[in-house]
Amino acid sequence: MVILLFFITICLLFIFLLFGRSKMISGLESKSGNDLLIGLIEDGLKGDIEGLEMQARRLASKLKKSDPKLSESISKLVSSSGCLRQSSSSHNTPTPVEPDSRQKLLIETYPVILRSQPVWTPAIEKNIERFLRERVMSEELLNEGLLPSRSLLMSGPPGVGKTLTAQSIASKLDLPLLTLDLASVMSSYLGKTGNNIKAVLNYASAFPCVLLLDEFDAIAKKRDDDSDVGELKRLVTVLLQAIDDWPVTSVLVAATNHGDLLDPAIWRRFDSLLEFDYPTPEQVYDFSIQWGFDKPTSTWLSENIVKASLAIIDKKFQQAKKNNILDDKSLLLSLIEVFEFKGAPDDLDIKRELSLELHNLGWTNKQVGEFLGMTGQRAGVLIREMRETVENPQQSLVLAEG
Repeated sequence: MVILLFFITICLLFIFLLFGRSKMISGLESKSGNDLLIGLIEDGLKGDIEGLEMQARRLASKLKKSDPKLSESISKLVSSSGCLRQSSSSHNTPTPVEPDSRQKLLIETYPVILRSQPVWTPAIEKNIERFLRERVMSEELLNEGLLPSRSLLMSGPPGVGKTLTAQSIASKLDLPLLTLDLASVMSSYLGKTGNNIKAVLNYASAFPCVLLLDEFDAIAKKRDDDSDVGELKRLVTVLLQAIDDWPVTSVLVAATNHGDLLDPAIWRRFDSLLEFDYPTPEQVYDFSIQWGFDKPTSTWLSENIVKASLAIIDKKFQQAKKNNILDDKSLLLSLIEVFEFKGAPDDLDIKRELSLELHNLGWTNKQVGEFLGMTGQRAGVLIREMRETVENPQQSLVLAEG
């Protein structure tokens, strides 16, 4: 790799000498041109492939007007050997393991297949789409001397979609997802913890991937916390440096349930920030539709589910469907029982079906009426209508027209 970098640097310098220094920096401010060339040489000699590429791309961008041919020559040279040409399948670095137990420190997933689609607020969706667009158009941004977003920090209550968002990003970019639960690698021997995390960071930065650091607050706490020892504070410094130096080929995603515990410097280091909250009624509605519930039921769910994460809602939907099968209950009644709702959807057909089911469970007309928000007499009418519909399906057409 060092030989390759040295070769690229020599090639760029050859172009510089071939075209002549004065011509090369014509159209550039002299100091600006000198700084670019010095930076290019420094990065090449240090073995900093990304720094070298960025300096060369900036140089090509600045020369577009004054010397288009030279600009194109530099761009072609850089693109042919650029860091974006790396392939996620070309790495042969062994997966890092915990030295004592020899267990893998990461969960690697590729391809990433989503069990369900994430449901975001418009603001979060817009930010994620912009983040993905920068990743897809990395080459164009680099050609203008601009770095695409490389890191993303997500905060919010448990179960609101942070992990699913990381999975979605990896899926859309067609990259492997490497997941590290920081809470699980914390050791009583902080030196070991630090070495484990460094090994993970080095591994994930070696090839194109999405690295998810879950439970990020486990190690990225405020450094003014007197309860933490010096080793943990030094680990935060290592993380800050890793975020700053993260390669453009990979994406670093961190997730925390306790954003207030993070060191303030952490927030400033990430390129993009996303703050999640409990789902809005609109999100609950979309999620219910995604599950296959009809519009009246989805509207009812969105109006009655409050301060529950999508993960909890998903589990309760699953339990309701199980109860529907195992207990021979309607799905609607199963939902009412699982969520402990005090009423039913404001839809006459749904209330009619539910009234008979509750009656068959031994409820009186009065109890059914109270639950459905009507008089016992009205509930009795619905029960009778539904029973006639069951006994005579043609009757349902008459009820529907009425």
